[in-house]
Amino acid sequence: MLTRTRQAAASSGDDGTAATTSRYQSRPDLTPPLLSVEHQAPGAANGYVLVAPFTGTNHGTALIADNTGEPVWIYQSTKLVMNFRVQTLRGKRVLTWWEGKVDDGYFAGECVIADESYRVLKRFSAGNGLQAEVHEFLITSRNTALISINGFVPADLSAYGGPQDGTVVEGVIQEIDIATGNVLLEWHSLQHVGLDETSFPVSGTWDYFHLNSIEVDVDDNLIVSARYPSAVYKLDRRSGEVIWRLGGTKSDFELGPGATFWFQHDARARPGGLLSLFDDGAEALDHAPEPVSRAIVLSVDASAMKAELVRELRNPNGSLTVAMGSAQLLHTGGYFVGWGTVPEVSEFGPDGSLVFDAIFPGGQSCYRAFRAQWAGRAAGRPAVAAVPNTNGSIDVYASWNGATRISHWRVDGGDTATALTGFKVMPRSGFETRIRLTRRPRHVAAVALDATGKVLGTSQVIAT
Repeated sequence: MLTRTRQAAASSGDDGTAATTSRYQSRPDLTPPLLSVEHQAPGAANGYVLVAPFTGTNHGTALIADNTGEPVWIYQSTKLVMNFRVQTLRGKRVLTWWEGKVDDGYFAGECVIADESYRVLKRFSAGNGLQAEVHEFLITSRNTALISINGFVPADLSAYGGPQDGTVVEGVIQEIDIATGNVLLEWHSLQHVGLDETSFPVSGTWDYFHLNSIEVDVDDNLIVSARYPSAVYKLDRRSGEVIWRLGGTKSDFELGPGATFWFQHDARARPGGLLSLFDDGAEALDHAPEPVSRAIVLSVDASAMKAELVRELRNPNGSLTVAMGSAQLLHTGGYFVGWGTVPEVSEFGPDGSLVFDAIFPGGQSCYRAFRAQWAGRAAGRPAVAAVPNTNGSIDVYASWNGATRISHWRVDGGDTATALTGFKVMPRSGFETRIRLTRRPRHVAAVALDATGKVLGTSQVIAT
């Protein structure tokens, strides 16, 4: 069990209420949601935790955190930030996310790609006059992007109990050449999946499909998850035709015990004929076919047309997610699971044991959660702040948003801004490190050092 006493104390409210955000002397402009680690055991995979917690619809945070929950990189936007992860583009690791807003209950925005220095390389939306929505932004081995889109189609819905002048929200897939922006593929669910396959009640604007993941299968065809049919579809990449349906009212597969899923997300093809997905199990708490959300792995036999449950990872607290969620296969053979509307992320080892669990004390939702290795080179200079104490000592606070190679901080000080000498060296301690000096110099600067003692960067000189 790990605690977060240092950071929580630094960010607790003036009224004594529990902290839900972090606050920093050197970066008062950054106030990310807390990620509180509740459980950690041997066996967790190497790498950072990548999450994008949010509340409301007008602001969001992308957060890279270490295994103590301490931030490594914080990106805050006045827009929503979701689906934050590490991907590969032209052989290089990049950060990607979706950033946008909600219009009349539906997401609209753009896909963002940033390099190791957190410099945005590309922002793009959908082609053909459409808008990228949040659910999928997958960079393929072809250096293209598969993205999800909401299509709004006028329709007479009277046969289904809806209005004559209604609208159907269909799922649209585009494959976009990232370099040129050209649309290479476009698929529309209404051309291939009927309205009779949904379990979602008809309304004036009927979101019957709700596309929420796109995956490239080993044969180059596409695996697509649709929330409201509670089904996973395999699509012929050339013709767009449905090759098979897994789950839902028209399943082509016989599902074995425990293999039925509801309102699922994040369907991914896995080696050996396996498929993983996040089984929400509920559309709302009063519409819950299952008692607890889970990540599951199915063995999908497309010859015998049978699907069997081979692995089940239930929420550690018995919680039920009503939207969002993800299940990432790790190099260890374990899974990293984001619980969506339940403010929690978990890692399970290859044997199914819980090896990592963290919560957002502020109750933030997180569409997907990932664990990944990342080496970031922070832009600009380190940040520094100095706070005098009544006993004559001074606390120097140092941080460098996004730097992953800092081992120690050195404080340089002096009577003039141009004549500083080394005062004290301290190991890095979380996003912001506090270094207490018993003697107060008139000017200080913070120097970031790597594990060999090499200088990575120096802050501006400030008066104390």
